[in-house]
Amino acid sequence: MHLHGHDFAVLAKDGEPLKNPQPMNTVNVAPGETYDIAFVANNPGAWVFHCHELHHTMNGSSQPGGLIQIIRYEGGPPPAQPSTLPRPAPPSGGGGHGRGH
Repeated sequence: MHLHGHDFAVLAKDGEPLKNPQPMNTVNVAPGETYDIAFVANNPGAWVFHCHELHHTMNGSSQPGGLIQIIRYEGGPPPAQPSTLPRPAPPSGGGGHGRGH
């Protein structure tokens, strides 16, 4: 999972506290694992938090979905539109994963 605009500290893995949390912006989460993270919200705005495996952030098409979140907090500018993400296309049976970040 990758957080744009901030670094975070991994505080615990699978409920076990880590002795020396390190700043990072990406953590690989395997099936069944959990991570407790914390970050300082000092960069107001809307920031994407998403999986770096593109097929985990798609809805069976080239449209965003799945393991992708927008983190927005007070002090940031209002969004230009209710949603700046493209609207999902109806499923076509295609397995395209799109490109980019």
